[in-house]
Amino acid sequence: MGGLLRAKADQRAINITLNSFGTPLNEPTMREGDGWPTRKSLYPSIGFLYPQGTELLVKVSDEATMTQAMEQIGLPYTSIWNVHQSTAVSDKSIDDAFFEREVSMLELAFENQMHYGCFYAYVKLKEQEIRNLVWISECIVQQQKAEINKFVPVFSLHSPWRIQLNSGR
Repeated sequence: MGGLLRAKADQRAINITLNSFGTPLNEPTMREGDGWPTRKSLYPSIGFLYPQGTELLVKVSDEATMTQAMEQIGLPYTSIWNVHQSTAVSDKSIDDAFFEREVSMLELAFENQMHYGCFYAYVKLKEQEIRNLVWISECIVQQQKAEINKFVPVFSLHSPWRIQLNSGR
């Protein structure tokens, strides 16, 4: 359960940084400081990135410095950032990459015993199923049948993370 919450906190920290570009929160005085609100004060105080990674994110001012920060942070965030950088590869956004990572982690929550993470994972996977149904419904309504398969599968043998695991064997 702790790993799921830390990964979600990291996702929030990266999204806060990305969404602050072009806003007053990206000004040097608003990135880090003692006033409220600063970008630094919006970052979660938990996560795999906390505290060293979030300190790197505080100093980020544009996508070039974000790329440098992601390279210093390392996997899995480097690969997620690369999805954001190369939009032409698979038409996936950074949110899609985060959703795929979250679903793979939530599926693994059922492998452990004696924790509440499986209940949290069940609810979050149901939310993902609802997002998938909304996506499919919207594609049908808008007659975009070519886009209909661009959802994040849950407990599927054709999930991107399962295909990677099976190809390595």
